[in-house]
Amino acid sequence: MSLYGSWQTASIAINEATSDAVDLGRDYEYLQVILPALTSGTVKVTVCDTSGGTYQDLGSSITTATTTGPYSTVFKLGGWQFIKIVTSVNQGAARSIKVRGMRA
Repeated sequence: MSLYGSWQTASIAINEATSDAVDLGRDYEYLQVILPALTSGTVKVTVCDTSGGTYQDLGSSITTATTTGPYSTVFKLGGWQFIKIVTSVNQGAARSIKVRGMRA
């Protein structure tokens, strides 16, 4: 069995800051994230124990700017399955963020 889950897309609609919910398919220790160029601000992950529940912040945020172009990072997920990607500012265009879980 692979250490990696399948790549999925967390979509943020134009003029929004929060992606749709992503079900990683199981709980994972880490979350790999590939960010496109974004409207400048911070990016964080929120988590929940069900897809339709109340999401809560996960750890610290990272900062990225549109001038940096694409950016990849890994968050320590700590066993969550349901996630959303949240930016601190509404995005000037629709954004597609690639995510997948990873086991240690």
